Amino acid sequence: MKAQVLPSVDIVSVFNQQKAYQYTQRITTARERIDQLRKLQKGLGTIQYELIEAMSKDLERPVFETVVFEHLGLIKIIDETCENLEKWMEPEIKPSSIKSDANIEIRYESRGVVLIIGPWNFPFLLVLEPLVAAIAAGNTVIAKPSEMTPNVSKVVKNLISSVFEPKFVAVIEGGIPETTELLALPFDHIFFTGSPTIGKIVMAAAAKNLTSVTLELGGKNPFIVDAEANLEKAAQTLIHKTTINAGQLCLSPDYGLIHHSQVTQFVALARKAIKKMYYSEGKYAEQDSSKIINQKNYNRLKSLFGDAVEKGATIVAGGIFDDQKLRIEPTLLTKVAPNSKILEEEIFGPIFPILTYDTIWEAIEYVNSKPKPLALYLFSDIEENTENVIKMTSSGGVCINEAFVHALDYRLPFGGVNNSGVGSYHGKFGFMELSHAKSIFYDQSKEADTMMAPPFEGKLEQLTNAQ
Repeated sequence: MKAQVLPSVDIVSVFNQQKAYQYTQRITTARERIDQLRKLQKGLGTIQYELIEAMSKDLERPVFETVVFEHLGLIKIIDETCENLEKWMEPEIKPSSIKSDANIEIRYESRGVVLIIGPWNFPFLLVLEPLVAAIAAGNTVIAKPSEMTPNVSKVVKNLISSVFEPKFVAVIEGGIPETTELLALPFDHIFFTGSPTIGKIVMAAAAKNLTSVTLELGGKNPFIVDAEANLEKAAQTLIHKTTINAGQLCLSPDYGLIHHSQVTQFVALARKAIKKMYYSEGKYAEQDSSKIINQKNYNRLKSLFGDAVEKGATIVAGGIFDDQKLRIEPTLLTKVAPNSKILEEEIFGPIFPILTYDTIWEAIEYVNSKPKPLALYLFSDIEENTENVIKMTSSGGVCINEAFVHALDYRLPFGGVNNSGVGSYHGKFGFMELSHAKSIFYDQSKEADTMMAPPFEGKLEQLTNAQ
């Protein structure tokens, strides 16, 4: 399909185009949808360097992280979807449970017109990945990239407009006014990735039109280390996963619960890991880390850090802020006061408070005192501790002796619960999330069923005796 460039985007006009075209897209075959996805994949192959440059301008992100997380990962997602889509689309047909001469069918149909609102922290992947699922499910899509990453937003727009007609997939750039206008429209589904605060606004707007939503949010993800954990692995994992994209990741470990007997050694190993990953000859290696997205977020992080230190927290690593470059060196805090703001707000930066506990039940109780997180990470070789933490806490997902990587396995559903999200996606789960499971009942009997119809005298006894 040749792109149609809209000189001045009329949001309502684009929406109405897609509303009309949705029924054409709904009846596409698996082969046709795969062809659409392969066109997108081909387009991805032409913009890698453009994406790297845009990411560098918006986030100063290391090339490695851009290519691995935003580009190569997306190509694999498309491959996985294309290889399995025909099977996912197959209707389920089985005998009825209430009539012996009837069959039932579950058919997956598109939701209709889908709005995807992307975040700034992974501004390419988290627009395009939901788009893959939406196309696979047969929807038309309007995508709204984040205005906080304007260079990446332009890459997204150019890519989509070069591959698809706007009546099928369109990109609307802009800020709050454009997002507000979009949210006022009666979309069939809204897919939002961002903070719980904005998620509530999106959900409230969707409710006015009874629009279904997928909300991929965040929260304070605990990182628990028990008394017999592999401390070196735990420390290295923590530092790496807390500093991806300078900690600006909804899956970042947000606070540590380290068994009191392990905390001294754990801190020493974490400091060693920081030095190995981010320092060369005593100098901070800026090229291997992103900057904080903007001044507002930088100031917020500096304020959280300052509040914790003022209330007695000890800086055991980092604590170095570059006000000109908006960079924060990986920072560890211990002895953090319970009333510190850093223990209440999602941090979203490379600052990590470390708490201690005596028993695993104390750690579980602390986790459960907070809103349900997007992810929980436990380092333990004790099966009883592992089972107790999994069973007695609630989170979007769990990693045992790892962190973050469950979100990379597309055979697992990914999503939050309550405060950390609504709905889940990835692989087949994304196809199902953006589909409607339509129930169909086929009755093959020749006569109408009169058992449930009046007159009712004696029929209740017949039903009771039949059971």
